[in-house]
Amino acid sequence: MSTVASVDQFLRTDAGAVRERNEDDLLARPEHGLWAVCDGMGGHDAGDYASQHIVGQLSTLRLSGRHGNRMQAIKRCLRQCNRHLVDYAQANGFDHVGSTAVALCLHGRRAALIWVGDSRAYLMRDGRLRMISRDHSVAEEMAALGAHQVVDCPSAITRAVGATESIKIDMACLEARPGDVWLLCSDGISGVLDSGEMRTIMEDAADPSATLVHRAIASGSSDNCTAVVVKMNGWDA
Repeated sequence: MSTVASVDQFLRTDAGAVRERNEDDLLARPEHGLWAVCDGMGGHDAGDYASQHIVGQLSTLRLSGRHGNRMQAIKRCLRQCNRHLVDYAQANGFDHVGSTAVALCLHGRRAALIWVGDSRAYLMRDGRLRMISRDHSVAEEMAALGAHQVVDCPSAITRAVGATESIKIDMACLEARPGDVWLLCSDGISGVLDSGEMRTIMEDAADPSATLVHRAIASGSSDNCTAVVVKMNGWDA
């Protein structure tokens, strides 16, 4: 069996209705089974540089034939990006230059999600949409501790590539199946659309990424909006 997944992919990124600059970026390398979404840290300097740097490094990453080696290569790339962005910020007098990152890697019957920050990864299987990633955010940490009170900055992220000298990268590994539909998105979408809306769009829209972005903007998103949808058909012969 081939290790290369046969997929239909849908890609869209938009600055949105409020921001003048799009600090999101996306990656699509279907021939290598690799996709990613990055969201430059809003309110920080050079967020667009950070997201574009990560996508640029992932776009030229050499990926071996072994699934475990591919995962390690992606994580190593993110750590190298982290070091570069920390150095870049220091060299240019910025406080921070950072970005979230979420990546999907399909290889044979295996799927892996790798992420830092609050850009999300979802899987729709058998009509059910499930969030695979977990936000690295103040709100998520408070919820994990059982806290229900509103905090000052509930949407503030606690991890990003470039935010600190070292980063902790999370990963989830799953079985890949024909019919799976994967969604990677920035919080400009997940912050305004609920899971029911996203599932309906992913099931019914001819171009689910474009529809997700347009619906998020129409629903009042004040952020950049990016969506990558990957529909898995099977494996190339």
